[in-house]
Amino acid sequence: MNRLQKETLKDKIEKLDAQEHAQIFEVIKRYTANYTKTQTGVLVSSDNLSDECLHEIEKMVIFYIDQRKRMDADIAERKAIARK
Repeated sequence: MNRLQKETLKDKIEKLDAQEHAQIFEVIKRYTANYTKTQTGVLVSSDNLSDECLHEIEKMVIFYIDQRKRMDADIAERKAIARK
């Protein structure tokens, strides 16, 4: 995965909630023990992660974003129905 792809993935991850971050961290822990825990979270260098790990994380992020869009659409549809 090239640097631009990693930056894009990082930007998407930052938009996720804490529970989704925890799930991504579980994946990271399977691939490396090189991370630093801080008071505000966990720091991981993408250089310590294999492409396989990064692709698995990318799939999770895409899934989370897709699910959020579906839930938002469902909520909007329910509100529209309720107004009728």
